[in-house]
Amino acid sequence: MALADLQLERLLQRSDLWRGDAYHPEQEGQDSGYPELNRHLGQGGWPSQGLCEIFYACEGIGELSLALPLMRRLIPRQSREGSPAGLVSLVAPPHVPYPQSLAMQGIDISRLLWVDTQTSKELLWALEQILTSGVSPLVLCWLEDLSVGQARRLQLACEKGESLCLCYLPSKVKEQAHPVPLRIALQPSTAINIGTNIEASTEASTKKGNDRLLETQVDILKRRGGWPAPRFSLSLLPELLAQSLMLDMAKQQELDKQQSGQILQGPWSV
Repeated sequence: MALADLQLERLLQRSDLWRGDAYHPEQEGQDSGYPELNRHLGQGGWPSQGLCEIFYACEGIGELSLALPLMRRLIPRQSREGSPAGLVSLVAPPHVPYPQSLAMQGIDISRLLWVDTQTSKELLWALEQILTSGVSPLVLCWLEDLSVGQARRLQLACEKGESLCLCYLPSKVKEQAHPVPLRIALQPSTAINIGTNIEASTEASTKKGNDRLLETQVDILKRRGGWPAPRFSLSLLPELLAQSLMLDMAKQQELDKQQSGQILQGPWSV
């Protein structure tokens, strides 16, 4: 038994053996900017390269906010001396990117590449060229559908160019199995509390977690080196917008208090 145990221990120490939720320490990820997401991804954040599918049930649930911290780290508005030059590419976004809003998030918009196409064939061709070139360490793309063959081809392009591609897809196609390292599904929260007990101090409310101003349900359907993770919640509202909404709600609450003292109450006599 001692010899068998020793052989088993040697086998378990092999780096090419997968052990459920046991991650290889040498495979470090990129910080997503969300500690809870980093913990569930298991490698400290986003993969360093590869095709990651993000399925979203509807627009405006924080799908772009999910990538903002990574964009800010890769192309900061105030670049440090000696920092590597590169681009962040937006391929076929559903809406025209708003430069002022991205700049307010600390992103250097001069290093953003916006690619718009007319057909899906042009989209996939442009996407493959950008990923293969290696000039854009992060690529965000929006697709209506993706076949197994197309996913495999884009994954190979990511590996060749050492690029990370976050591919946004509608939730209706998440049942398709694709050979990619990471698959995430986003859904709006079924219970959003936007401040049932808002205090006059915006700072105090912010310390309470912004009262869950925008909470998105996250399901990790597939992750390399581990089983799918249980559902968890992320608050994906950008910090400046969260502070603005908290201030507006605090003002509205103060206004409601002032108006409540001016309301005449019954009983009324005729």
